[in-house]
Amino acid sequence: MNNLCGLHILVTRPAPQGLELCQLITAHGGHAINFPTIAFAPPPDPVAFQKTVNVLGEQEWLIFISPQAVYSSVLHIRKAWPIFPYWVKFAAVGAGTAKALHEAGYDVSVHPLTEWNSEGLLDLPEFQPITIAEKKIAIIRGVGGREWLDKVLAERGAHVLPVIAYERTLPQVDVNECAASFVDHKIDVIVCASNDGIRNLKLLLGERIWPLISVIPLVVLSQRMKMLAQDLGFQRIWVTRNASQIAILEAMVENRTE
Repeated sequence: MNNLCGLHILVTRPAPQGLELCQLITAHGGHAINFPTIAFAPPPDPVAFQKTVNVLGEQEWLIFISPQAVYSSVLHIRKAWPIFPYWVKFAAVGAGTAKALHEAGYDVSVHPLTEWNSEGLLDLPEFQPITIAEKKIAIIRGVGGREWLDKVLAERGAHVLPVIAYERTLPQVDVNECAASFVDHKIDVIVCASNDGIRNLKLLLGERIWPLISVIPLVVLSQRMKMLAQDLGFQRIWVTRNASQIAILEAMVENRTE
């Protein structure tokens, strides 16, 4: 992993994952520039959020879409449900989300081992039509999150309860230093971990800097993100094998040496 030596890497992933990634980059010889392009706010309808939290103990599955879904909901969940009924099981879309749940003190029954997304979750035996029909399932996510999982589970016969735990917002940040780094050609790679992160990077830095940004290699976590990045005008896009921090580092090493 020492092939990161000399690379100046812009990390747009928000905390805590973004800070953890910066530390890993530094540990492997790279230079990390922390520039989160997403901030998080409470859900726009806190009353509706609390109402859904209050009935989580009636559900048979609680599916968490992201680590942020855990961070934004866990205090409210623990207050409403200090102990869950025995039938309530936890699922995560990937190992990162499962890790966040474990750190919050919850056991995770299932998560995809390789494909860390909704498709990977839906491929698991626990969520096939024959096993999920008539089950009550809560999906904890943010405003505007991908609703395809809700749709497919409902089509398979489940009773789906969306739990909107947070809202993504544009961070209030000083962009001058970051913009100067692009102007001075001091950024070699950009890492984005979500579609909103990609859009906000372009929005925050503006059209003046965009021609400098678009030619820098961009690391993304999925083919869906790659398609969006291409539509926005990024010219070099590297896709990780999954959403893990190590996969992000590996993508940079492997593509750097190609």
